[in-house]
Amino acid sequence: MITAQNITFSYRDGQRRLPVLQGISIHISRGEWVALTGANGCGKSSLVRMFNGLSIPAAGSLHAAGLDLRSAVNRTAVKQHIQLVFQNPESQNIGSTPYEDVAFGLENRGLPPDEMDAQIRRVLQQVGLAHKWADDITTLSGGERQRLAVACCLALQAEMIIFDEATSMLDPAGRSRIMALARELWRRGTTILWVTQRPEELAESPRVAVMEQGTLRYDGDPRTLFYSSGLPELLGWEPPPVIRIGRLLQSRGWPLGLLPLSELELEAVL
Repeated sequence: MITAQNITFSYRDGQRRLPVLQGISIHISRGEWVALTGANGCGKSSLVRMFNGLSIPAAGSLHAAGLDLRSAVNRTAVKQHIQLVFQNPESQNIGSTPYEDVAFGLENRGLPPDEMDAQIRRVLQQVGLAHKWADDITTLSGGERQRLAVACCLALQAEMIIFDEATSMLDPAGRSRIMALARELWRRGTTILWVTQRPEELAESPRVAVMEQGTLRYDGDPRTLFYSSGLPELLGWEPPPVIRIGRLLQSRGWPLGLLPLSELELEAVL
């Protein structure tokens, strides 16, 4: 789905260029769930915006959904395959109602009215907003607006959805619903790139990529990351309670493969 080879990127600040990405190489296969993390300013958002054609690397090669993103035509076309859900729920809604918001992208595709209506109602039902299809969009909660953003991605039949810290401005209930929705889409075959700074969300991801100062420091499984890489300590992370208990077990000689990552795994261990 994504193949990046040695890509670099920088911003211009007056006469200077400030490096943002430095030699990033990563491959994401169709149907994968990958969690991407790193401190603010490490380059996460710059990287994922390249993946759906919002910007281009200064050097290196980048292919998304089989398209070479050095081409302006391909950067436009890739948005049919890869969609972004942004951090701020209010920054991505266009219509005055959920129905109109989903309709906007479909109208740009030129869908017939009957087909468009059926598609809108289907995706609103899928994200749990069918009963609010005609509500004023400003009356929706932050979590509902994020689910509406996901509905817009689904209506466009995105093969990959990038959640760029999409739960960071939500309460625990809202975060839980967005995570559950993303996992259901993943089980149905959608490729998910989950950008987060929450260690507990990393621990529940099958694959984790860690960025620091524009470089990729780690790309692998979460158990190795938390228990044997030494990177969380180096970066000053506060480990989740489950990991703290797991490290106590590790100090008592428990093998890596049995150390818990989730509450369910901890329950099984105990």
